[in-house]
Amino acid sequence: MDPITTVGAGLAILGSKDILNKILGPTADYIGSEAKGLVEKCNINLNNVLSRAKEKLGPRLEDDGAVSPRVLRHVFEDGRFADEEIVVEYYGGLLAGSKSESGKDDQALPYLAKVQQMSAHQLRLHFIFYYELLRIHKNSGTNLGLGTDWPKLALIIPHELFLQVLPAKDAAQKYWKIMSHAVVGLSQDGLLSSYAYGEIPERTKNFPGAPSNAIYLAPSFLGAELFMWALGIDSPSGHDFFNIELDTIQKVIPIQGSAFSKLKNAG
Repeated sequence: MDPITTVGAGLAILGSKDILNKILGPTADYIGSEAKGLVEKCNINLNNVLSRAKEKLGPRLEDDGAVSPRVLRHVFEDGRFADEEIVVEYYGGLLAGSKSESGKDDQALPYLAKVQQMSAHQLRLHFIFYYELLRIHKNSGTNLGLGTDWPKLALIIPHELFLQVLPAKDAAQKYWKIMSHAVVGLSQDGLLSSYAYGEIPERTKNFPGAPSNAIYLAPSFLGAELFMWALGIDSPSGHDFFNIELDTIQKVIPIQGSAFSKLKNAG
């Protein structure tokens, strides 16, 4: 029996060689030789990643092509342990965005490395910030390729906006540790161009309605591209960030409330 069909009941993607081949192309053979040996929990996690990749591919699922084996290796190794929805979202997107006609496109590798090193808290803040950046500035005509424009696109994130997406057990007592860990981590990975948090009235004065105690974040080209990879966009470029249609994005985490944008003429 084909090892792909022996991985357990209820695993719709891993259990279907046809669908697996549509997502990965011939690269699916790499999973075929390993699937039998996976433990059940790992099967479920990897199946969730593949399910998200399938959804993100949409009509592209039927296109000929494959995912680079180098990309698949990283998703396969880490995706088995992705038991939080935000992590599944990013791996599923990176897998979907990597399907190419040649099967050799491995542009996702640097972004996979970043996701592998990021905590779920960092991924949550990253998703919130770049979703709000797109929502607020979509029609601004700004080019993220111009680093000089990044400060103009800065947002103030109220603590409540981040707090409400954190697991309840963590949020109550550990918020400030989690928040600083997430902000500083994104900055160190080049996914932000600048940041500040806490009592920052000198930053918030140019953001109408923003609280003085909050999180100030400015985008980077790299951070925008990682968000696009998470959406499963085909070989994304940060130059096209503001072309993304908001109604195509599934908000995998609840975003209740709003970030605050800068006055247009503020420095």
